[in-house]
Order: sequence, then structure tokens, then C-alpha cells
Amino acid sequence: MNMKVIYHVDELEKWQKCIANVKNMLSYAQENNELFEIEVLANSIAVTDLKKESDIEHDILFMIDNGVTVVACQNALNAQSLSSHQLIFGVFVVRAGVVELAVKQNQGFAYIKP
Repeated sequence: MNMKVIYHVDELEKWQKCIANVKNMLSYAQENNELFEIEVLANSIAVTDLKKESDIEHDILFMIDNGVTVVACQNALNAQSLSSHQLIFGVFVVRAGVVELAVKQNQGFAYIKP
């Protein structure tokens, strides 16, 4: 089975739950020899934790190293006065997070908001 999932994080308090969920999904996929396509989309204030040297940088890099696509919303970055150059290496930027969510759901991605 090839599962496609997009996690939506828009609050700083939700990062730890999201990270735990993704790690559990990665473990399940590995143990059961299944393929998962996982994307984590951050918008609103949650994009601030995608900055280099944030408290969760190690976890973000772990997810990226394990094939998870991590994405920040450009509109949210603008609202937080952040640039893409300040983000953890490997984090992608999309123009509008809400559009990304709609596109991914239309592509068959399951929506999870921790």
C-alpha cells in the first residue's frame, strides 16, 4: 500500500505531537515494508520553528533524512518577517499553505492536523 499523508501544523504547541506522529508512521512503514509519502506543512506562527537552530531542528532534519517533505508557507514567512534563507536546510517553501493543502488533498493525500 502506498499511503499519502499531509500533516498540517499551524501552532507552535503542535510540533511535538506532529513529530511523534510522523516518527510512529515512519516506524510502522519500515516494520511493515510499506511505502508512505509524507509531507509536513507549516503555516501561521508554526513556521518560526523551521528556522535554523530552532529547538526542533534535529527532529526536522531527522524527518527530512527519512524522506519526509517539510514545507513552509511563504505567506506565513512574510507575516513573521522570515526569509527562506533562515530556514533549516531541506525545508521547501510554497507560496500559500492553504493552496498546498487543497492541492495535496485533491491528489489523494490524507489530511492530519495533530
